Amino acid sequence: MQTFGKALRNSLPALGLGLIGALGAASVSLVAAAPAMAQQGPKKEFVENYNAAKTALSSRQFAQAIQKVDAAAPHASGTQQKSALEQIRVAASCDASIKNHAGCISAIEKAKATGGLQASLVQNYDKMLAGRYNESGQNAKALSQTKSNIAAYGGSAGDYAFVARNELAAKNYGEAIKFAQKAIDASGKPNKTYYNILLNAYQAQNKLDDFYRVVEKIAPIFREDTYWRMLIERSRKEKNYRGADANLDVYRALQQAGVKLKPEEMLEMAEAARNAAIPIEAANIWDLMAKAGDPQVAKNKAKVDQVKKNAAADKATELAKSEASAATRASGEPYSVTAAGYLASGNAKKAVELYQKSIAKGEMDPGKVDLIKLRLGVAQLKDGKKADAVKTWQSIKSDNGAAWLAKSWIAISKGG
Repeated sequence: MQTFGKALRNSLPALGLGLIGALGAASVSLVAAAPAMAQQGPKKEFVENYNAAKTALSSRQFAQAIQKVDAAAPHASGTQQKSALEQIRVAASCDASIKNHAGCISAIEKAKATGGLQASLVQNYDKMLAGRYNESGQNAKALSQTKSNIAAYGGSAGDYAFVARNELAAKNYGEAIKFAQKAIDASGKPNKTYYNILLNAYQAQNKLDDFYRVVEKIAPIFREDTYWRMLIERSRKEKNYRGADANLDVYRALQQAGVKLKPEEMLEMAEAARNAAIPIEAANIWDLMAKAGDPQVAKNKAKVDQVKKNAAADKATELAKSEASAATRASGEPYSVTAAGYLASGNAKKAVELYQKSIAKGEMDPGKVDLIKLRLGVAQLKDGKKADAVKTWQSIKSDNGAAWLAKSWIAISKGG
């Protein structure tokens, strides 16, 4: 998990405020809303330079517009005229095509200090200012301005995520979680970056229940190997986990979730199926390895040939014989082995029947029964009885991996 956390931190992009910086493109149109020259008798020098500045701005001659603003400034009288000039300066300094962040920031700050701005224009300037602080590397100012903007105007998902990311970097995990959740709530669709901030913050505090609660939620949404592995392989950390009993179940869940298993995992899965006396499943896995060009198939030719021979025998007569034999046994476990063979052969309905017989016969410890219930749920799902499968999985309580794998299968089943 430590490696995962480091990878997530490295993958987090700069958030939100790059978008806000694009508001600079709208600043030209804001000048049209500048107040008319209401004062009586503006000076001729002011009027001429002010009009020249507007003309230059509309022609996107930004340097000339600023030059004319500077020429008009000494002749401006009162807040209204000064504000009108500074709005032109902002528009000419903050156009999206201009990357002079310092000039844009200075223009905005001067316009705000001059006063005379409409509330909507102040709001736009504040958002532009946050973006330019961010783009110029003034992170502390960007964070402070964004928080101020959120308090004054509310925030977008990008604003919240920007704050969350910076709080995470500062190890203010409670704030990171709060703002990441706000980003998630404000977003129109699931965003991996926002959830990754949550995961990092929970992991850093060792709040693993919360961490896995998030993983359980997002694994079926994003359906990516990273999340599925975190969720499913967590079963191996259960108090009474026994690999010999449950490793095969872990690989089955990973495979069903669409996770690409590593060659060594495929080999281990094939061996686990063979050792569990399910040659049909083992043969199926060897076939997948052969299609993938795995050199282990050739290296283990004798074993593979024997597995395939046993699988063919099971399909022909041995499964039926095993079922008859299971009926005479005191424990229900032999029924479960036969059920697994039928499930591997594609007969989910028969597998459901035999798993149910296995559980009904009993004479097994509770942990073993719960693992069989886990497999019953898988058979029910593959038989098209999803509601029955979920009900079966929800009944599992053992801490040997069965309950956690059941939780994982419920998440897997959400994908259809």
